Amino acid sequence: MNINGPDQMQEHNLKLLVVDDEEIIRVRLKELGEKLGFSVAIASDGVEGWELFKAHQPQLAVLDIYMPRMNGLLLMRKIKEADPNCPVILVTGFLHYEQLIQRDQVKPDGFIIKPFHLEKIANLMLELVERRTEASVID
Repeated sequence: MNINGPDQMQEHNLKLLVVDDEEIIRVRLKELGEKLGFSVAIASDGVEGWELFKAHQPQLAVLDIYMPRMNGLLLMRKIKEADPNCPVILVTGFLHYEQLIQRDQVKPDGFIIKPFHLEKIANLMLELVERRTEASVID
């Protein structure tokens, strides 16, 4: 299935979870998600993000790595345990993110390094949701 824009995204009722402790990042990603046609839930830390994930069951999650109360790596593990098909994009301002995840068996579906270009993250978001949608049609 090819997802071209907001009309098709809303038609499929796709939900996005954005979890970042920086308000400007949350706002920017929320605006981007809505522009792409997602219904967007936002959280400022991993604990709040996990509660929103359970309540909204999003088709895509964008998580900061370094956050208070629960970091993005732990939240990613919890999300992948609950829904292995939910794509997760990790966002970080640090270049050593690969070292953080090399030790972990659970891997993200994508990485974005801050500062990021909205077009790049939009393309990644759409690609991952399209893959998930295609996989669910095959199942």
